[in-house]
Amino acid sequence: MVLVLTGEGAVAGVVDRGAVRFRGIPYAAAPYGARRFLPPMPVERWEGVRDTSEFGPGSPQGRFEGDPFDAYFNPHVQGEDSLTLDVWTPDPATAGLPVMVWIHGGGFITGTGSAPAHDGRTFARDGIVHVGVNYRLGVDGFAFFGDGTENLGLRDQIAALEWVRRNIEHFGGDPSNVTVFGQSAGAVAILELLAMPAARGLFARAIAMSGSPVVATDAAGAARVTARLAERYGVAPEREAFAGLSLERTLAEIIPMALEFVDPSQWGVDAFTVSPYRGVCGTASMPESPMAAARTSTVPLMTGTVRNETTGFLAGLGLLETLPDERAEQMLALLGVDDDIRQAYTAGPRRLRTGAQLVEAAWTDWLFRVPTLELVERRTAPTHVYEFHWESPSFPEGFGANHALEVPFIRDDLAGLAAVGPAGLALLGPDAPQQLATSMHDAFAAFAKNGDPGWAPYGPTDRTTMVFDTVSTVQNDPAAMARKAWEGKR
Repeated sequence: MVLVLTGEGAVAGVVDRGAVRFRGIPYAAAPYGARRFLPPMPVERWEGVRDTSEFGPGSPQGRFEGDPFDAYFNPHVQGEDSLTLDVWTPDPATAGLPVMVWIHGGGFITGTGSAPAHDGRTFARDGIVHVGVNYRLGVDGFAFFGDGTENLGLRDQIAALEWVRRNIEHFGGDPSNVTVFGQSAGAVAILELLAMPAARGLFARAIAMSGSPVVATDAAGAARVTARLAERYGVAPEREAFAGLSLERTLAEIIPMALEFVDPSQWGVDAFTVSPYRGVCGTASMPESPMAAARTSTVPLMTGTVRNETTGFLAGLGLLETLPDERAEQMLALLGVDDDIRQAYTAGPRRLRTGAQLVEAAWTDWLFRVPTLELVERRTAPTHVYEFHWESPSFPEGFGANHALEVPFIRDDLAGLAAVGPAGLALLGPDAPQQLATSMHDAFAAFAKNGDPGWAPYGPTDRTTMVFDTVSTVQNDPAAMARKAWEGKR
C-alpha cells in the first residue's frame, strides 16, 4: 500500500508490475440527484484513507448488443458516483515527471477511462504519470436545453484537468507538463477543449487520434436531437423534465437513439457523424467551432487517422460484405463525392473498385482525414501528423486498418487485447508486429516528454507525415491525390 495526500483527502494505492496505481479517485461530486444536468461540483473532503485498489464505477451507459470488445473498452461496473479518475505513476515520491491525461472514446455513448484498453502501466514504466478520466456520457453528458448547461461531459473533463493541476505533484507529476490525449470521441473532445475558454492553460500539449474538428454541432442541431429524445421519453425538451426521468428510463433510449441517428433517411448527412451526442459550439462554454479554435491555438498538437476509419461502421450496418450498388451511390452522393474525388480513389494509389471500398474511403475522408488535414494546414503552432496503415487480418483485404486498432499499439500492450479472448486474438491475428507497438508507444511518450515524436512538424509545402506500418516511414503528403480532390468540398 502506498499513501498519497491529495487536496481532498488521503488515498491508498497499490504497487502493480513495477508502478503504483490509484483507481476511482473522485475529482467531482456524483452528478445525479439534485446535481443532475448541472456543471460538475466539488467533491467533499473525506476523512481517513480512501482505498483506491479497485476500479471506480463507469458512467451510466447503454451497451451495444453483441459487441465482442465490450470488456476491453467499457466498464465492468456502472454507477452514479462516476466522476473519478485513475492514476498510474512510476513513483509518487519523485517529482517533475511528464503527465498524460487520457480521454476515452466511445462516441460519447460508451466507455471508461479505466478499461483494460486504457491501462496506464506502460506509460508509467517509461517515466510518465498517466491519468485516465471518466466523464458523463449520452443524455446526461451531452443533452442540450439552451439554458447554459450544455457540454456537461466536456466540463467534467475540465474539472478532471483542474484536479490534475491541483494534485498531480503529489503523484510525482509536473502540472506544467500535461499532455491530453484521446482516441475517437476522446480526440473529438480534445479538439473541443481547445475551443473552450475554461480549459485554457490546463494542458501544455495535445494528441488527437482519429478525431474530427467538424462534428461539434450548433444550437439548432443540438436542439433537434433533444426534441427527438423528448418525443421518445414523452416529456418536454427541457432540463427539468429530463432531470425528472429515472436513470433507468434515460438509459433505455440512449442506444436506440444512436441507432436511429445513423439512418440518413431521417438525419441526412449528419448520420455520417455517427453519434447524436455531440459538443455544442456557439455557446458560452464553447464560443468558437473546434476547427476555428484549433487553428489559432498555440498548443502543440499531434494528430492522425487510421486508413480505414469507417470499416467497423459499415460492418455494424451490415454493409461491409454486401453493399448494394444503389445504396453505395446514395451514400456517395450524400457525402458529396464528385467525379474528381471518385477518380482519386479509383485511379490513385489504392485503385479502389467496389462500392464498399469507395464508401469506406469517402466516409473516412469526409469525417476524419480531410477535416484533420484542413485543420493542420492552417495551424502555425507545432503540429505533427501521422497515419496508421497496418491492416488487421480479421477484415477483408483493404479494410483492415480500422478505427481503434491503433489503441493497443500506442500503449505497447498487444497482450492486453489478446487477453480479451478469442475476439482480441482474432482482431490482431497471430503475427501482430511488436516493432510497430514499440515505435508508436515511443513516439507518443516522446511527444509528451518534450514535444518531439521523432519526425518533423507538418508544413504547408512538405506535409511531413509519419506512416505507421510493419515498417514505418516518414512520407511527404501521402494523402496528396485525395486531399487535392476534396479541397473546398468539406
